[in-house]
Amino acid sequence: MGTHTFAATGDSIITRRVSNRTDRPFLDMVDLIRGADSAFTNLEIVTPSEPWVPFSEFGGIHLGSPPFILDELKWMGFNLYGAANNHSVDYTYQGLVDTINALKERELTYAGAGMTLGEARAPGYFDSAAGRVSLIACASTFSVSAQAAASRSDMGGRPGISPMRFKTEYVVDSGSLDAIRHIDESLGTDVVTARMREWVPEENPEAYRFLDRYFVEGATPRVSTEPKERDLEEIAKWIDEAKRQSDLVVVTIHAHEGQSGDMNTQDIADFIVPMARHWIDAGADVFVGHGPHTLRAIEIYKGKPIFYSLGNFFFTTSTLQRFGSEVYEMFKLPETATPADAAEATSLNEDGSYKGMAGDRQYWRSIIPMCRFEGRELVELELHPVELGFDLPDHQRGIPVLADDDEAAVILDDLDRLSEPFGTTIERATSTGERLIGRVQLS
Repeated sequence: MGTHTFAATGDSIITRRVSNRTDRPFLDMVDLIRGADSAFTNLEIVTPSEPWVPFSEFGGIHLGSPPFILDELKWMGFNLYGAANNHSVDYTYQGLVDTINALKERELTYAGAGMTLGEARAPGYFDSAAGRVSLIACASTFSVSAQAAASRSDMGGRPGISPMRFKTEYVVDSGSLDAIRHIDESLGTDVVTARMREWVPEENPEAYRFLDRYFVEGATPRVSTEPKERDLEEIAKWIDEAKRQSDLVVVTIHAHEGQSGDMNTQDIADFIVPMARHWIDAGADVFVGHGPHTLRAIEIYKGKPIFYSLGNFFFTTSTLQRFGSEVYEMFKLPETATPADAAEATSLNEDGSYKGMAGDRQYWRSIIPMCRFEGRELVELELHPVELGFDLPDHQRGIPVLADDDEAAVILDDLDRLSEPFGTTIERATSTGERLIGRVQLS
């Protein structure tokens, strides 16, 4: 393989057509994506067939849209799709199977989901004019029921996603641990845990288990996470397979997890950094994180780019046309409520002001990294800032466009701050279209 340009984006929660747009900042962005030899986005929405059946377990709200959204993303130039995330079974296993079938009908390369665990783990391959690209996708944030299952000689598998599970330990001082033991004994829950241990092998026998949480003694209280070895190595095996079968290996994960058990923050959970590096060591050429809806640091590890999160790309939840009944119940909406009422309940306070992620500008900023490889060597990395219409009316928000220079400067400065602990420096530069972009120093 000679020169290969790879573009990446974060989560695409897309609910409407965009191929009819004529505004220059959007079309210039589309041209940028189309100009890459391969381009990735995470499909954080499913395309269920009728009848839509909402699942009782779902990722906050039910994310579903008709399959024309795949045509829109294909029109934009995307040819690599991640299918593993916490919304993959929002419309049950059948909704995921419908999505897989819709991707196959359009001959789109995807990874991270399948009819069995083996299919969900396996790479998808895209043959570009500049070389063959492989994609491996997984998720650490998901409902238990979303996990694909392997087939056995006496039992079939189960549709689902490729999981990347992790262990969590709560590190507390000796006094706190004694207090936890006392509470456990007082409630009688220690007896329940002891019986469970007799029945099911203990996952973490060295820690104290209380209410299905694991506590260990330490000098500095913290929430500690580490990747589970089985998932880590199974995915590493497929990375090695992909490296032998393609010119460029892209690995992605949907990971909302931050520090202290928090979600959707710019800090990074402990397990993610060693996991990303391990997969680079296993043969990945690019690591793309997404999930927390906000940007996280960039690291250049052994010459390979690690994007810990690219944030949102499309974020058009305000124009979802359907919600499961649980969403209406969650927000205490009446039987007469409509989808617009449900959408507003997720993002607006009673006075009409935005709340949560809807009211925080950081969730409406992103970047598109353009990675230029010579063979497997990264020789240039440009960062193209994107904004998602934070200041627009609710129903118009969430569609990405290239950011103007003022907004781009804020995005690049924030990303430079986040990346500094990893030794990454982001310099300001000017694109061929005289826009402000970033360039990552590679040496």
